Amino acid sequence: MKITESSDLPPIDLVALGKMLGDDAALVQMILGKFRAEIEGDIAALADLAASGDAEPIRALAHRLKGTCGNAQAMPLSNVAKSLQTAMATGDLTQAPGLIGALQLERESLERYLADKGL
Repeated sequence: MKITESSDLPPIDLVALGKMLGDDAALVQMILGKFRAEIEGDIAALADLAASGDAEPIRALAHRLKGTCGNAQAMPLSNVAKSLQTAMATGDLTQAPGLIGALQLERESLERYLADKGL
């Protein structure tokens, strides 16, 4: 999968997230707040782990991040996390910096999108 494929999607499907949460605006806000903080921390942790030279902790965190993003309906982030997970499963650390950079770019895109929506 090419990293750029995910940019064809909106950073997050707010309609699907809202429906999943019973169209409760306060709950959506609370979940988005926790989600944003969690992914920011996870991406920073991935960058730190990339320097360790051990693919397994990166793979494990990428796997968790993939699920977290998928549950929040942030499919572009989930797709990049899946690519990182797959690369780390083969032990190919050379792909880690680029994929972690792509995660950061997708997170920034998500933040801009949510700010544009007033969230």
